[in-house]
Amino acid sequence: MIKEKGSGMAKAPDQKKEGFLAFITYGTLGLEMGLSVAIGIAIGYFLDSRFNTKPILSIVFLLFGVAAGMKRLYAALKRAEREDEGRDNS
Repeated sequence: MIKEKGSGMAKAPDQKKEGFLAFITYGTLGLEMGLSVAIGIAIGYFLDSRFNTKPILSIVFLLFGVAAGMKRLYAALKRAEREDEGRDNS
Protein backbone atom coordinates (compact mmCIF):
# COMPACT_ATOMS: atom_id res chain seq x y z
CA MET A 1 0.00 0.00 0.00
CA ILE A 2 2.91 2.35 0.65
CA LYS A 3 4.19 1.76 -2.87
CA GLU A 4 0.87 2.86 -4.35
CA LYS A 5 0.93 6.08 -2.37
CA GLY A 6 4.49 6.74 -3.45
CA SER A 7 3.72 6.10 -7.11
CA GLY A 8 0.67 8.38 -6.91
CA MET A 9 2.76 11.11 -5.35
CA ALA A 10 5.35 10.79 -8.08
CA LYS A 11 2.74 11.59 -10.72
CA ALA A 12 1.72 14.91 -9.15
CA PRO A 13 5.02 16.71 -9.93
CA ASP A 14 4.93 15.27 -13.45
CA GLN A 15 1.43 16.65 -13.96
CA LYS A 16 2.51 20.05 -12.63
CA LYS A 17 5.54 20.04 -14.89
CA GLU A 18 3.40 19.04 -17.88
CA GLY A 19 0.89 21.80 -17.10
CA PHE A 20 3.64 24.38 -16.72
CA LEU A 21 5.23 23.39 -20.04
CA ALA A 22 1.84 23.65 -21.75
CA PHE A 23 1.32 27.08 -20.20
CA ILE A 24 4.71 28.26 -21.45
CA THR A 25 4.16 26.79 -24.91
CA TYR A 26 0.71 28.27 -25.46
CA GLY A 27 1.38 31.43 -23.48
CA THR A 28 3.97 32.48 -26.03
CA LEU A 29 1.49 32.27 -28.91
CA GLY A 30 0.23 35.80 -28.26
CA LEU A 31 3.77 37.12 -28.21
CA GLU A 32 4.58 35.29 -31.45
CA MET A 33 1.48 36.63 -33.16
CA GLY A 34 2.19 40.17 -32.02
CA LEU A 35 5.80 39.99 -33.13
CA SER A 36 4.91 38.57 -36.53
CA VAL A 37 2.50 41.46 -37.13
CA ALA A 38 5.01 44.03 -35.87
CA ILE A 39 7.79 42.61 -38.04
CA GLY A 40 5.46 42.63 -41.05
CA ILE A 41 4.58 46.28 -40.45
CA ALA A 42 8.24 47.20 -39.95
CA ILE A 43 9.28 45.55 -43.21
CA GLY A 44 6.37 47.19 -45.04
CA TYR A 45 7.17 50.59 -43.58
CA PHE A 46 10.83 50.27 -44.55
CA LEU A 47 9.94 49.26 -48.11
CA ASP A 48 7.32 52.02 -48.35
CA SER A 49 9.87 54.64 -47.38
CA ARG A 50 12.41 53.14 -49.76
CA PHE A 51 10.11 52.95 -52.81
CA ASN A 52 7.75 55.82 -51.88
CA THR A 53 4.63 53.61 -52.00
CA LYS A 54 3.06 54.60 -48.66
CA PRO A 55 0.92 52.77 -47.26
CA ILE A 56 0.53 49.96 -49.81
CA LEU A 57 3.46 47.76 -48.76
CA SER A 58 2.79 48.35 -45.06
CA ILE A 59 -0.70 46.94 -45.50
CA VAL A 60 0.52 44.02 -47.62
CA PHE A 61 3.19 43.03 -45.10
CA LEU A 62 0.76 43.57 -42.23
CA LEU A 63 -1.44 40.94 -43.86
CA PHE A 64 1.59 38.65 -44.29
CA GLY A 65 2.33 39.07 -40.58
CA VAL A 66 -1.25 38.21 -39.63
CA ALA A 67 -1.11 35.16 -41.91
CA ALA A 68 2.17 34.04 -40.32
CA GLY A 69 0.65 34.39 -36.84
CA MET A 70 -2.42 32.40 -37.84
CA LYS A 71 -0.24 29.69 -39.36
CA ARG A 72 1.68 29.43 -36.08
CA LEU A 73 -1.57 29.23 -34.12
CA TYR A 74 -2.89 26.49 -36.42
CA ALA A 75 0.34 24.49 -36.04
CA ALA A 76 0.15 24.79 -32.23
CA LEU A 77 -3.46 23.61 -32.22
CA LYS A 78 -2.62 20.61 -34.40
CA ARG A 79 0.30 19.71 -32.12
CA ALA A 80 -1.96 19.95 -29.07
CA GLU A 81 -4.51 17.72 -30.78
CA ARG A 82 -1.84 15.08 -31.52
CA GLU A 83 -0.58 15.21 -27.92
CA ASP A 84 -4.12 14.85 -26.61
CA GLU A 85 -4.74 11.83 -28.84
CA GLY A 86 -1.45 10.32 -27.58
CA ARG A 87 -2.60 10.71 -23.97
CA ASP A 88 -5.97 9.13 -24.74
CA ASN A 89 -4.30 6.11 -26.33
CA SER A 90 -1.89 5.59 -23.42
